[in-house]
Amino acid sequence: MKWYGFIFIFLVVSVFCNLFYSVRLNYTTGNAMTVKSFPLPEGELAILGRSEDAVLSAKTMPKQPLLLFFFASWCRPCVTEAPVIAKLAERRDVPFIGIAVRDDPEKLRAFLKKAKEPYQFVALDSRTQWTAAMHADFLPTAFILDGNGTVVAKIDGVLTEEFYFRTVLPFLQELKNETP
Repeated sequence: MKWYGFIFIFLVVSVFCNLFYSVRLNYTTGNAMTVKSFPLPEGELAILGRSEDAVLSAKTMPKQPLLLFFFASWCRPCVTEAPVIAKLAERRDVPFIGIAVRDDPEKLRAFLKKAKEPYQFVALDSRTQWTAAMHADFLPTAFILDGNGTVVAKIDGVLTEEFYFRTVLPFLQELKNETP
């Protein structure tokens, strides 16, 4: 085999390994939630299915503790997470708000219909301005907001029921008790 055959094999193996790495499922674990505090980014995001005047911004964010999910219909881990979020949303512990990252509105509508519409509403981050500003580097990523619209925690990876009940729900309940 000539030297360029080895280079070809190396490139094929590298691409194959990177594909496996990119589709791996990162389930939430004990270290998946990071407590940090920072304000929401500036700017406004259009809301799917609403008039052009309806936007999501720091000013229009509901004034209560909530979960803010960054997801996409094209994201395999997000598709895996969708039934869990739908089941947890039925409990109505706190509002679930979605931010769709670089998503096609028609594919997004089909995804949300299949996922049983778990979000109170979904904002569109087609230019990834909020995604980048909030360091939602991998999808899915969720953030916990307090009643003042401040981010107080970040959750990396696919949310599981066990993690929600063991870690997220007690944190949310504590926030509710502290909010006047």
